[in-house]
Amino acid sequence: MSRYRDTDPTSTMRRRLLAAGAAAGASTFLPSALWAATTKNDAAKDAPSAATSAMRTRAIPSTGEQLAVMGLGSSGTFSYANGQRAALRQVLEAFVAHGGEMVDTSPTYGNAETVIGELARDTGLRDALFMATKVHIRGQAEGKQQMDTSAERLGKPIDLMQIHNFVDLETQWATLKARKATGQYRYIGITHYLTRAFERLEREMRDKNMDFVQFNYSIMTPEAEERLLPLAADRGIAVIVNRAFNDGQFFRAVKGQTLPGYAKEIGIESWAQFALKYVLAEPAVNVVIPATGDPKHLIDNMGAGTGPLPDKAMRQRMRRTVAELA
Repeated sequence: MSRYRDTDPTSTMRRRLLAAGAAAGASTFLPSALWAATTKNDAAKDAPSAATSAMRTRAIPSTGEQLAVMGLGSSGTFSYANGQRAALRQVLEAFVAHGGEMVDTSPTYGNAETVIGELARDTGLRDALFMATKVHIRGQAEGKQQMDTSAERLGKPIDLMQIHNFVDLETQWATLKARKATGQYRYIGITHYLTRAFERLEREMRDKNMDFVQFNYSIMTPEAEERLLPLAADRGIAVIVNRAFNDGQFFRAVKGQTLPGYAKEIGIESWAQFALKYVLAEPAVNVVIPATGDPKHLIDNMGAGTGPLPDKAMRQRMRRTVAELA
């Protein structure tokens, strides 16, 4: 059966696990993974994923499908010169090996869609990926063509199609709804990356029956905690977080500084994990999508999706720490 028509989250996860296991060549991978994927247990929500017995997953509210909390962005990283291909291949392989699923891209990110599609096919990992991309163009016919081109580049299915930064929102939303209804897209949503867009995002979240919303949120820009994150929880909308490092501002603030001792209490081993675990401690966040073209940075980032998360008191300490350094 085509994944276009398959709405069973357990079946979808099973195929991803099979693809990831086959690509990794892990002889002991599949039995426990398939057992976990086919066992319905409420206690497994927000729990380690079957793929790694470590990566945390959370349920997509509209379907209950479990999805790894650590995703992979591609803005500024997967649009490469020839010399970067080997490193990007390693990034994608390590991402799946460490339990990652969602890859988020856009036709506006240079040739990132083409690169991701080629690498996914070359590595045999395409079916292991939850593929998310965007439409960013005006006009109904132009929007459909751009979406079709994205599918050609990335390979089908597109799990999530999003409208990028409100561009021709109502026109493209009509197409997204129609294509979801016919099974072309499993999920649909809207994205933005600026805090000043929050007021409109809030209106659209109230008005539209979307599966996902994507916006910026970080320990340095926590404004989403005030209204958007509670609204997403109330409306049953999955949240994708971009700019978790504030476009590098976070690393500039902590450069040369030693991690606070309390970070070890929840297994934080780097400043990147410090920032990412802060974001993931918000239960309304489904996936955070830091972008990197460095395999070592990718592995470090993925560590944020494992182990305990900070509680309210620790998050307050974390905010104070960063505020003092910034």
